[in-house]
Amino acid sequence: MTSPSLRRELGLFDLTLLLVIAVVNVNILPRIAGGGWQSVTFWLLSFVLFLVPCALAVAEFGKRFPGEGGIYVWTREMFGDFHAFISGWCYWTNNLFYFPSILFTLVGVMVYTGGPGAASRGESTTFVALASLALLWFVTLLHVRGLGFGKWLNNIGAFGTWLTFSILLIVGIIQITSVHSAATPFKWSDMIPSFGDYSSFSAFGIVLYSLVGLELGSVMGDEIKDTARIIRRAAFLGGAISILLYVLGTASLLIAVPASDLGAVQGLMQAVTSVSTRINAAGVIPFVALLISLSVLGTCSAWMSGAARVPFVMGIDVYLPKALGKTHPTWRTPHVALIVQAVLSSLLILISFMGTTVNEAFEILLKSSVVIQLIPFVYLFLGLWKLGKHRIIALLGAVATTFGILLTFVPSEDVTNVMLFEMEVMGSFVLMMGLAVAFYRAGRNKIRV
Repeated sequence: MTSPSLRRELGLFDLTLLLVIAVVNVNILPRIAGGGWQSVTFWLLSFVLFLVPCALAVAEFGKRFPGEGGIYVWTREMFGDFHAFISGWCYWTNNLFYFPSILFTLVGVMVYTGGPGAASRGESTTFVALASLALLWFVTLLHVRGLGFGKWLNNIGAFGTWLTFSILLIVGIIQITSVHSAATPFKWSDMIPSFGDYSSFSAFGIVLYSLVGLELGSVMGDEIKDTARIIRRAAFLGGAISILLYVLGTASLLIAVPASDLGAVQGLMQAVTSVSTRINAAGVIPFVALLISLSVLGTCSAWMSGAARVPFVMGIDVYLPKALGKTHPTWRTPHVALIVQAVLSSLLILISFMGTTVNEAFEILLKSSVVIQLIPFVYLFLGLWKLGKHRIIALLGAVATTFGILLTFVPSEDVTNVMLFEMEVMGSFVLMMGLAVAFYRAGRNKIRV
């Protein structure tokens, strides 16, 4: 079936900024840096084992199949309808868990715009829930209005990301020059993961997850001005910028704050507040909080717009309700998919705060999202291998991603109730896979009729 006409709004500049803001998730950085200097090793390994294979796959598939749908369409071409549906379903539904987690971080940072004294509001479950819902619907309605409007939020967020990482680098330099030592002491041996402590490896899956995003531009292939040429250039340029920012950002956090003290939700502002207070510059804290808020908001915007295109295409292929394939009569955007996505994420926001704290809700939602999100990339790398392109690199990517999924089920040191953690993460995975099979079978029955 022919896809409804969409406006070609994105050029190389727009797409590169979109990929950077999609890949570089400053909200996840404190969670990874909390593992200490071994986090840098995980970044370097992931660059070789995941980011490079992903860039090659995006460039290859983007040239061969440049239309709307990205990884969903690529899996369909290589493995058939069922595996394509599973891949597309996972690519979309993981975001239903991811949006709440990133919004929790956004609210936790935004409260600092009121000064350090307002930071405690980020610990209130009621405040965080209501503020997250308001932000979720603001971004959703902006993209319903049109990508020509929403892309500016993505671009502003990308600049906010660069400024945020610049600030983190400055914070690290100030710490070193004023105290002459890192808050997290560095030894080369600290970069080697401890095989006797399996909880330290739980971050590896999150690191891989943090590098997801290069394929996002291809999901919107029908909205890129010169698809075949621009996707390849943007993938490699965006990937190189992203890994550099991650390594520098992790090192800066570890220099500014002891790894054991980094909070998963407010770790970025902890570093800024600590150093700013030490040099009597607390007045800059609200301004920095605003910049980081723009960065995180841009990340959320990029993923909301891109992820909604997957059910949009799957709706066209009738495996999901046909309404998901509709475009707005005036703005020509997949408004139904965007609204359904927001409704489901809103429910998860409300459910996640039942009898739990903000940090605990963040950890469960993040791990659930990681497990589901990485599944499409196993398909992506196996598809590249099947094409006969870069086979060794493709195989390394598939193996590393599979291990990343398995290691996500290893609880971190912060998990107090291991059984509850495993049940919730595994339960989320089983539920999503069960729904996927049910929707696929229903769609096949419609086709037969």
